[in-house]
Amino acid sequence: MSTAMRYPSFSLLRSLLSPLRTAAFVMGVVMLGGCSPEADVEALEERIQALEDQNVVLEERLAEARDSLNRLQQSAPSSMTQLGDPVRFPSGSAWIPDQGRRTLDSLATILQDQYDSRDFRIKGFTDSMPIGPSLRNTYPSNWYLSAQRAAAVAHYLDDEHGVRSRTLEVGAFGPQNPVATNETVEGRRMNRRVEIQVTDD
Repeated sequence: MSTAMRYPSFSLLRSLLSPLRTAAFVMGVVMLGGCSPEADVEALEERIQALEDQNVVLEERLAEARDSLNRLQQSAPSSMTQLGDPVRFPSGSAWIPDQGRRTLDSLATILQDQYDSRDFRIKGFTDSMPIGPSLRNTYPSNWYLSAQRAAAVAHYLDDEHGVRSRTLEVGAFGPQNPVATNETVEGRRMNRRVEIQVTDD
């Protein structure tokens, strides 16, 4: 027997080894990846199930949020409209000035003629200046001062014009919600006010 028949050629050995190398490479990838195609499918199915479960929870929370919003909208107070011009007050005082009384006289007529069956709200405000030492015994804070201003307007409308409501609200807002800057004298004058609001239809 010739040498060529007893020993395979180099090219034949290389052709036989190529499939083995390919198989070894594939096995190595699978072993390094730590999973098989079946494991990949199972992992994806578990992930899909987890996402579906999360979606159910989110839909339930969305429904609860919508219900809460509907309840809040149904229980929200009626919208209010400001009636006329605000009543302005001197600095550090809850006494209604003459101009303010004339404004209230006009507003009382409007309330009685046009809004007799409406509820209304009286809101007191101050500027941002702190209460001075000489006034602290009378008005301990701007909150107290704003409440006194609103109460003074409510008393004037009731006592002078018989304007009242079973659901009248008197609110103290202190320096909150300024309508002008507190950095100027005119701005502070605009902020020392009482507003009268009536419910919309």
